[in-house]
Amino acid sequence: MTAAEVARGESTGKGVDRGTGKGRGSGRRLLPSLARLRLASGLVLFAFVLLHFLNHALGLVSIAVMDVVQTWRWALWRSPPGTILLYGAFAVHIALGVRALFRRRTWRMPLNDALQIGLGFAIPVLLVGHILGTRGMHVAAGVDDFYEPVLRRLWPDGAVSQSLLVVIVWGHASIGLYHWLRPKAWFPAAAPWLLSIATALPLLALAGWIEAARRLELLERGRQVPRWPSEEAAALAEWFAQAGNHLVFAFLGAVGLGLIAVRVATRLRAKVRISYGGGRRVRARPGPTLLEISRMNGVPHVSICGGRGRCTTCRVLVTAGGETLPPRGTLEETVLARIDAPPDVRLACQIRPTADLGVHLLVPAEGADAGQRDPYRWGVERRITVLFADLRGFTSLAEGMYPYDTVFLLNSYFEAMTAVIERHGGTVDKFLGDGIMALFGTRPERDAGARAALASAGEMLAALEDLNAEFAGLVPAPLRMGLGIHTGPAVLGRVGGMRRGGERELTALGDTVNTASRLEEMTKEFRCLLVTSEDTLKAAGIECPGGDFRQVPVRGRSETIAVWIADRRETIGDILTVTI
Repeated sequence: MTAAEVARGESTGKGVDRGTGKGRGSGRRLLPSLARLRLASGLVLFAFVLLHFLNHALGLVSIAVMDVVQTWRWALWRSPPGTILLYGAFAVHIALGVRALFRRRTWRMPLNDALQIGLGFAIPVLLVGHILGTRGMHVAAGVDDFYEPVLRRLWPDGAVSQSLLVVIVWGHASIGLYHWLRPKAWFPAAAPWLLSIATALPLLALAGWIEAARRLELLERGRQVPRWPSEEAAALAEWFAQAGNHLVFAFLGAVGLGLIAVRVATRLRAKVRISYGGGRRVRARPGPTLLEISRMNGVPHVSICGGRGRCTTCRVLVTAGGETLPPRGTLEETVLARIDAPPDVRLACQIRPTADLGVHLLVPAEGADAGQRDPYRWGVERRITVLFADLRGFTSLAEGMYPYDTVFLLNSYFEAMTAVIERHGGTVDKFLGDGIMALFGTRPERDAGARAALASAGEMLAALEDLNAEFAGLVPAPLRMGLGIHTGPAVLGRVGGMRRGGERELTALGDTVNTASRLEEMTKEFRCLLVTSEDTLKAAGIECPGGDFRQVPVRGRSETIAVWIADRRETIGDILTVTI
């Protein structure tokens, strides 16, 4: 097997550990469970923060509305299940975050990772006192913690710290969500909208609570309204604040000492040698992941997901020392199974070398920044619509024409069809002799480009009629065309040799492409203009009661599929006017 085959995941290997004969997923099943648990706890906390900030934003309306909505929030989060879920998620997220920090062996990291860690440490410094001063006082002394008394205690002395807490919490949460969502196929299209929301929400929360606090201050001007209902409550709140500060700084101090101890222990270990091929070798002490070792030593190593085991771009082929590595964990096994990676391919973010190791980087680091801007560079899975078009009997027609006339006619045909496809937002993937493969919905769309593909098919047939009229004296017989259309999941990626501009062509791979090609071939069998799958009609929101539907077998698929057959160009236009 070549390195190129490994990189594309073209092996049928299912992850059997050479030397042990055991499946790679048989060991260390704790890690993926903890990764999912950390994500789940983070999402619970984000849900609480989101609702809390939306509640703050209602301060732009009135304090009374804030309190009404807060009562609804309390019904969720202050119920016994809600309390267990919220504070359990808080404790789990902190514990797993600290665990991840202790497992880190280098402080060389992307800026957003460093920012997330820094914000994460800042949160408890400001948050614990806020929790103890609100719900803690409510539970311990029955102090009212609706918005009005809380705003009275926060404004104006706590305005800066409270506003800073809003920004810090939201920043930490947003970076975490970004790392989680970035590898997803739909994220590039949704990113501008998500950024707008992520910017607007904390601003609205800040404006809401500050406006409510200032309005309350104006209403109570000239009146002596105590911040706490009694001196005992004020003294208890002061004690809570001091105890909370001591607890937080003791916790942070313990974490700091622990990190120093781990660092010292790591430096005392004997170094291992990592060989990257091409003569590049580095030495590192055991403990860090292979990805961390690369970063520590300035070795360019791609990791689109930030080393979280989600994207496979940091994968390597282990060429020596693989027997010293532990088996794949379930997370690594699951991710690599998606690309059908052979046993010797590992994720650099998941393995921690303890002995000399030889590896080959499978995703080139050249253009890594461009790869982050262009998700197609490494491949994305997306639901799209594929159209195949092919001229019928063109080879026979060309035999009676001069070569120049043949080339001129074929170029005129391609230019006309390409113009139609691009006018409907499609992309010509490739020209196949006298055929065309086109993609629709390469940018995320609700209908996966299905309606645009159908409309394009109708106009392509009309354009063919115009060509026949134009070349009536040149072509021995009118040109005829068959089209096949199918909608489904496909892998979009840049594959093949570099073009002159330094970029590879975008193409689609997968069963959806094969099915669309087979449907185009069926137009010969059915002597029709178009065969499209029912999946495409459903995606386009079209129903054809009484239409010519058939169940047909498709070569390469075990089950038959439902297709719709059109033998007139006008029929295609008619269905586009009928929606579900």
